[in-house]
Amino acid sequence: MPAEFCPGDVVFVPSGPFQGVCGVVREVDAEREQLRLVVAVRDRRHQVVVGFAEAEPA
Repeated sequence: MPAEFCPGDVVFVPSGPFQGVCGVVREVDAEREQLRLVVAVRDRRHQVVVGFAEAEPA
């Protein structure tokens, strides 16, 4: 699957362990098909890693 995400994109995660969060893409790992996102939870920023299949453009 080609990387259709770029750093700075905002994505929504409708499935997986981080279901329901929105985040900003900070890094794209096309080889592993993973995105490193920054998400805000209770006024704090966290980094999470999700698979391409778990995210969609917001």
